[in-house]
Amino acid sequence: LEAIFDSGFRRTLFQIPVGMVQNPNGMRALDGQAFAITRESGPIFFYDAGDGPTGTVISSALEESTTDVAEELTQLIKTQRAYSSNAKIIQTVDEMLQETTNLKR
Repeated sequence: LEAIFDSGFRRTLFQIPVGMVQNPNGMRALDGQAFAITRESGPIFFYDAGDGPTGTVISSALEESTTDVAEELTQLIKTQRAYSSNAKIIQTVDEMLQETTNLKR
């Protein structure tokens, strides 16, 4: 991580480490793309990017999305159908209550 001052002076503030475990398949999946180390994964070791058995970090590079668009659209359709069904149920209950109110009169 590099700071660029108004004067044009550049100063390196921090280097992002790359972590590695002995057994990546032993890690516990959390939300999104986050993982937690476990006994099965072993301890985590940190290296400078490009040093040791790890890969590198490319500055200003963009990573492609790992979102499965088909899965997300499927979930959207399911959610829309559930919402529509619930709205219909509420409408039906409302009509029944209205009819009950009319019977009292």
